[in-house]
Amino acid sequence: MRKHRFRHLLILLFLLLAGAGAVRVWFYIEGQVQPILVPLNQAYTGYSNLPKKVLGLHMEPFTFKGWDGGEMQAVLVSKEGEESSRQLTVMSDLSVNPVEKLGVIDYVLLCVDWDHGIRSALPLAETLTAAGLRCVLWDPRGMDNRRPYCTHGLRESRDVPLLIDALEAGSERSEPVVVAVGQGYGAGLLLRAAAHDKRIQGLAVIDAYASLRQSVKRMLPDSILTPVVLELMNLRMDRTVGMECFDVAPVEQASFIDRDVPVLVIHLTRDNPVCTLADSLTIYHRLCSDKREVWALLRGDEPLPSLSPRQRDILPDVKRLFDEETAMTSLVHWLDGPVADAILSPRIADPARPVPTSDLHL
Repeated sequence: MRKHRFRHLLILLFLLLAGAGAVRVWFYIEGQVQPILVPLNQAYTGYSNLPKKVLGLHMEPFTFKGWDGGEMQAVLVSKEGEESSRQLTVMSDLSVNPVEKLGVIDYVLLCVDWDHGIRSALPLAETLTAAGLRCVLWDPRGMDNRRPYCTHGLRESRDVPLLIDALEAGSERSEPVVVAVGQGYGAGLLLRAAAHDKRIQGLAVIDAYASLRQSVKRMLPDSILTPVVLELMNLRMDRTVGMECFDVAPVEQASFIDRDVPVLVIHLTRDNPVCTLADSLTIYHRLCSDKREVWALLRGDEPLPSLSPRQRDILPDVKRLFDEETAMTSLVHWLDGPVADAILSPRIADPARPVPTSDLHL
């Protein structure tokens, strides 16, 4: 009898320890998945998404229906009144190096964050409006944060064609010219959008990541259990929003962008788990564009990272930037150069180009 009791106690103890271990694993997985599915911009905690007033900018709010039928908030931004410091920097450069063809661009779509999508894109808007461009910012999270989870552009990119439809409905031109600039989250979203909507006639992506799976893997401690943790995280994400890390790969979408669409890849941040210069070079290589460029913020003789033999072939083509101000003014001139030239030239029909697979089932 005592032996049986002792055995039962051992089994019970084992079950309790296993249960406690499972709970710890669940909380660990939950802690890793939560910031991926709800990536909040801590810099804007407590702020509204749409500021009442911004120095140097005139903002015209409007709404449109998103892909899921919900109302989306957007704002059309142009230069007005006293200039901000960012605008003055660009205007100072333009006084020496004027632009001539930006008038062919009707709208520049700007996207940076899922959370506080409008407010986080305003610095880019300040730069571009200083050159006379009209920018369009929107909130990928939806009005009143109606979308509880982020899919890193997988679904949010479907809002872009509807946003362009809304712009066309309110434009004096029947087919207004639209280009796009994205950073971080917005870079991945707009790479997907440009692959699916041919109305985007130029694209600049800043600090883009190659794939969500790769970025998530880099954020995890390197151990033999990492593949198991990744699978558990995928399971948790799939049960919550119906997607896995494998589903989000901006580098794959890059190959579907038409060859006559100028694409600029810019790496401004120092390498981190989310994005690296190697990611930017990988995206560059996957592009079919005849007018692709890659720029990187590299100080002095700072070396480039260890790259594959194929990536080393383009090292002479990497334009070195000295600071972010240089990058932003150079971006304006890139829009006035390769992008404007491509818009003014007849588009190239390429029936051999692959068609991106539909993700409507997601």
